[in-house]
Amino acid sequence: MTQNYIKKNSTVLIGAGYWGTNIAKNLLKINNDILIYDKNKKNLNLIKKKFSNKIITLNNYKKILVDKNIKNLIFATPPSQNFKLVSKALLYGKKIFLEKPGFKNIDEFNIIEKKYNKQLNNLYFGYIYLFNNHIKFIKNFINNKKNGKILYVKCQRQNLGPIRNDVDVDYDLSTHDLSILIYLFGKRIIVQNNLKYFILKKTIADISVLSLKIKNFFADINNSWLNPDKIRRITIITDKKMLLFDEMKKENKIKIYNKYAEYPKISKLSNKNFFKNAKIYEGSTINPTIKENDPLYDEIKYFLEDNKKKNIINFKFAKKIVNLISSK
Repeated sequence: MTQNYIKKNSTVLIGAGYWGTNIAKNLLKINNDILIYDKNKKNLNLIKKKFSNKIITLNNYKKILVDKNIKNLIFATPPSQNFKLVSKALLYGKKIFLEKPGFKNIDEFNIIEKKYNKQLNNLYFGYIYLFNNHIKFIKNFINNKKNGKILYVKCQRQNLGPIRNDVDVDYDLSTHDLSILIYLFGKRIIVQNNLKYFILKKTIADISVLSLKIKNFFADINNSWLNPDKIRRITIITDKKMLLFDEMKKENKIKIYNKYAEYPKISKLSNKNFFKNAKIYEGSTINPTIKENDPLYDEIKYFLEDNKKKNIINFKFAKKIVNLISSK
């Protein structure tokens, strides 16, 4: 590896598959050219062809680690490969961005924490929804007391594929929704039930339902990669309003319904009008204007910036999510 094309504080993308290609697109918006490593030569040739001469391909992982000009490593590799790759990289003091969920199981998180505790500040995890403007809007909605007390939250993430062969569907998909719930409501999340259905294989779950208790309300996460249509929805029920975030819509992804249901207090009912049925209150529907952004671009830029801000996608955050997935 020569020094003429590797500049000081360079970034290398590890993994040139589907998600690596998405990251490469965003890296090219920040830099004129990028360095990519993948042990699969076919993947390297495809991505180089796609981006013409803007891609510099590397073929020796060891040389990447020892090169002092290389500061940042972005891993777009399967969880089953990450432990071995990242363990080596941490020894060389690299700043590391690791696609969610990071490692294959909680045991690997525990080993990394124990063995590389001093290097944990160099680890960032790719939880893209924390950079999504719609999720930021929902956080402001929740924090506004005028919108009422949270009663229930439901997250749905379903599609036909992509079907993984190394992790369960909850590990692949529920991690997204858990990252959102932790961001919105903090860390007081308890797993009530973790239901899994093994359809295609006996060892890998294809459908999951994760039931949670968050502070004083309940939440469900429904995931499947065996579904006829693509669904990405979050429903939030308060005692005054209802919010629906439908990510698959091109416009008006968030709707706020000024409607709610409640039972009348028996003490206030007269003997002549003693009806205990719930009352439904319906008002106007609001479609808030939210500026669209590219969360992946903002996330990568956040990682690459040298700032003293608290790392919101840190090791503890990622481990918390995998701990919840591993519960029950």
